[in-house]
Amino acid sequence: MSAVKIATSVPAEQFQALEETRKRLGLKRSTAVQDALALWLVAKESGESIATYLRGYLDQPEDAGEAAGFVATWVDGLDGEEW
Repeated sequence: MSAVKIATSVPAEQFQALEETRKRLGLKRSTAVQDALALWLVAKESGESIATYLRGYLDQPEDAGEAAGFVATWVDGLDGEEW
C-alpha cells in the first residue's frame, strides 16, 4: 500500500485524547489516526445510506391497511408453529 503524508491541525484537547488513547492501546500515532479515519469514512457512508433509506419511507409511506394485512398474514403463518 502506498502512503500519502498529510498535515492537519486539531484542537489541543482532541490531540491529548488521541495521545492518551493510542499510548494506552500501544498504537503508533499514524495507526491510530488511520483507524479513526477509516471508522469516520464508514460512519459517513452508512449515514448516507440510512438517510436515503429513510427518505424512501418518508416519500412513500406504508399504507396502514396494507401493513395490517401483512401482520394478519404473518400471525396466521405463525399460528401453526410449535414454540
